[in-house]
Amino acid sequence: MTENLRGIVAVLVASTAFVLNDVFVKLVSAELPSGEIIIVRGALATAMLATGVVASGAGRPLKLLFTPMMLLRLASAAGATVFIVISLRYLPLATVITVLQVTPLAVTAGVAIIFGESVGWRRWLAALTGFLGVVLIVKPDGGLGAAAYLALAMLVFSTMRDLTTRGLHHDIPSIFVAAASAAAIMLAGLLVIPFDEPWRMPTGLAWGFMTASAACLFVANTSMIMALRTGEMSVIAPFRYVMVPLSILLGYWLWGDIPDAIASLGIGLVLAAGLHTLHRERRGLTRRRTAAPQRSPAE
Repeated sequence: MTENLRGIVAVLVASTAFVLNDVFVKLVSAELPSGEIIIVRGALATAMLATGVVASGAGRPLKLLFTPMMLLRLASAAGATVFIVISLRYLPLATVITVLQVTPLAVTAGVAIIFGESVGWRRWLAALTGFLGVVLIVKPDGGLGAAAYLALAMLVFSTMRDLTTRGLHHDIPSIFVAAASAAAIMLAGLLVIPFDEPWRMPTGLAWGFMTASAACLFVANTSMIMALRTGEMSVIAPFRYVMVPLSILLGYWLWGDIPDAIASLGIGLVLAAGLHTLHRERRGLTRRRTAAPQRSPAE
């Protein structure tokens, strides 16, 4: 399996877990304020990830957390999560997920400019096709109102998070980065409390939702960090679009939302873009294997 294919698998796992995490957050938002959700879920996720760090022997000196690139990664991850949780309170699930799908396009441009990664026109075309599909799903016919600022902040921080993840040294284990990010997110929740509703005692169902959300974050963050640090970003990034159709399917199951014909066309374009990119990667792998020189037994 190539580095690109390994990254594609990791991003598909992470994307599914992120959508499930958002579903649980939106469900518990009906009962608890955003700051409380961020802190409690962050504490649960930190405990799970820290256990994973110890169990896998992935511990590293804490001074690594204070390097410039790591600090940027932790701050952007915290900012992204805070605005995602708040957005889920005021915006539909599919809208939040769809706005975040602009992130791979911004990241593709970022890695080309910052890291000098080559991005061919076919990959750009596939990414733009996926973006067109996202636009059709959202059908922006009046804007999001004041909530648009939440969506914009969410997008900016998520793009920074992914770009800074790419810049981390490969010797730092992914689960270590994920655990540090979860702790930073938990602390960021303290900044939300002064502007939020008073804390409430969670019910058993709320605890269940937050625990499930934390477990999804464990899987999602670890897998996404692995994906962002494996292979070419321009190849693996389009597969994050799988979150859009998945969020719409879950929206139908949980809230009865049914995509219309235009939204269905958008879903098809998103999936087609991802499948096209995967097909080209497989063709490229086949060509490289065919072109590789064959060594004779005598050699």
